[in-house]
Amino acid sequence: MARTPVRVEAPTVEEALRRATDLLGASREDLEVEVLDEGARGFWGLGRRPAVIRAWLKVKEEEQEKGEGGEDQQGLPEREEEAQGYGRIEDGRLLLEGGAPVVLVSNPHFELYVNGQLVEGEAQVTAGDAVEIKGKEEWEQGKWQIAVREEGLVAVVSLFPTRKRVWKLVDQPPSRRLELKGKASEELLPPVTWEQLQQELQRQNIVYGLDYEALQEVCRRVDPGEVVIARGKPALPPQDAWIEYFFDLRETSRREVGEEERVDYRELVVRSSVQAGDVLAIWHPGQPGEAGVTVTGQPILPRPPKEQVLVAGRGTALSDDGGRCVATAEGRPVAIRRGSKVIVEVTPVLVHQGDVNLASGNLKFKGNIVISGSITETMTVVATRDVEVNGDVTQATVQAGGSILVRRNAIGSTLVAGDTGSLLVKMAPLLSDLSEQLARLVQALTQLENLVESRDGYVINVLIENKFKRVPELIIKLDAASKNINTRRDGEAERLLKLIQTLRQSFRSPASRQSLTLLSLKEMAAAVEEMALYCREVPEDNGHVTVNYALNTKIQAQGDVKIVGRGCFNTEIVAGGNVEINGVFRAGNLYAEGNVFIQEMGSSGGARTVVRVAEGRTIKVGKLWPNCVLQIGRRIRQIDGEEHRVMAYLSSEGEITLGTF
Repeated sequence: MARTPVRVEAPTVEEALRRATDLLGASREDLEVEVLDEGARGFWGLGRRPAVIRAWLKVKEEEQEKGEGGEDQQGLPEREEEAQGYGRIEDGRLLLEGGAPVVLVSNPHFELYVNGQLVEGEAQVTAGDAVEIKGKEEWEQGKWQIAVREEGLVAVVSLFPTRKRVWKLVDQPPSRRLELKGKASEELLPPVTWEQLQQELQRQNIVYGLDYEALQEVCRRVDPGEVVIARGKPALPPQDAWIEYFFDLRETSRREVGEEERVDYRELVVRSSVQAGDVLAIWHPGQPGEAGVTVTGQPILPRPPKEQVLVAGRGTALSDDGGRCVATAEGRPVAIRRGSKVIVEVTPVLVHQGDVNLASGNLKFKGNIVISGSITETMTVVATRDVEVNGDVTQATVQAGGSILVRRNAIGSTLVAGDTGSLLVKMAPLLSDLSEQLARLVQALTQLENLVESRDGYVINVLIENKFKRVPELIIKLDAASKNINTRRDGEAERLLKLIQTLRQSFRSPASRQSLTLLSLKEMAAAVEEMALYCREVPEDNGHVTVNYALNTKIQAQGDVKIVGRGCFNTEIVAGGNVEINGVFRAGNLYAEGNVFIQEMGSSGGARTVVRVAEGRTIKVGKLWPNCVLQIGRRIRQIDGEEHRVMAYLSSEGEITLGTF
């Protein structure tokens, strides 16, 4: 009878045979072998499977002659296979074969029970023993915690999952000694339950902004990380008090130019300047914020709004409620911040460092301008008040509502000073008379309105034609006097022209006067009175021009003209006041409504030079050359010879007389 067979796996059949001989302790000739699977090598490890054989010992002839239960001469068991024992692990189960004991070696990851007793270390077992092997479950408890962050606005759960490891036996081939070997399978589990989570939320008093979907995710999540479970409501910040500016806070800015726009590079630089009455800034009060709530239900109070105080500085004034800042003078507006205070003031002087050129652009300013350098070719400087140039003016234009001072030379340039001031002063008497006439007209209309049931326009027309004939006459004179007013640099002059236009349209004919009402008449009377007051306050002593030297230059001044250096050549001078030339005046034309003094007039070569003054004025010349022309009023005197210290004036007979001084 054959011995109990063993099943052997190996990469090849030959290797399986070798292992079988080792297991059974026999040679190849003593074994019976059945090849169950020849195996396959596969390709690069793919499709490979082991060779499987079953082997057992051959039955010897002497054993076949013995009967069952017989003994040999030494009295040993009749069947040799009963002295053999083997054990193997297959599909996680222990299989024992043969009658001899098999040695099992325990493993810390398993519990080995033999006949109900826990065994540690080694144990001999046979097929008749009750053997139980249990894989241990190892637990690594996860961690979790709730943290409140971001100043109480967020509650976050940090998760580290629980790890569960279960050990299972790995297959082993038949052997008389088996060391239990295992392999662990790991499972990740949520570290927290719903009840635990609720208890911790209650302990930390997290009650606001809970996200229940996120809480359920926490109880299901098995990967490490963080989950936001509650969000508070942040406090809405307040709106701080702020100031709205109606001027550019920068001293200069560049004008944007379109792609196809023709560009005058001299006009690209813009400087802020204002006139009296312009609104400079408006103060806006702060608005309180809105309280928030933390995740623990605590209120979050917003900070109070920051205050800003609008303060009127030089050249400005505040409205009665303190919320509006208005310019009271011309100049450059600036805002100075000092803590919570913002001081808005108007600086009457624009100081320009260096030359006026293409880099700086033209200068146009409502106020005074001081230039440390020169004014270069093609540039223009315009000011509503005085202009002071510490260098030269070369082929440029200077226009000032006040006076002009050029400390060096004016060459090929145009200087215009005081273009509106003197005219406004001269219009003050006309405006005062008209204001008085309109006030009396309003008074008369008010008295008649209670007695006569007629339209205001009809009554006004009757009053003007019978009692107030001077009103339309004064308006006509004002209109004629305003023709020479330049409004480009004077906002008040522009207001005056608009007022005169309104008066002219309202009183030009009986038909136009029919549309007048008592209210419109009162408004016009008030406007005329205000403008008369302004014109009376305009300083008359302005519009002067002072130059060191002039060449090929046009000088126009409402006031005086003074040449303090070598003189002027090929220059045209028009002055509303006196003219004083301390050097030479040669090959030019001069007209003055005042007196004229010239150190030297004309040239030895007979360059024609003309000086004209208003009737009743005098002309004084230190040295007078031939071919010079003196004109006083309508009287003209040609000078044919050289004269010294000449004073020309009109005699009592109205003729030009040459005296000395």
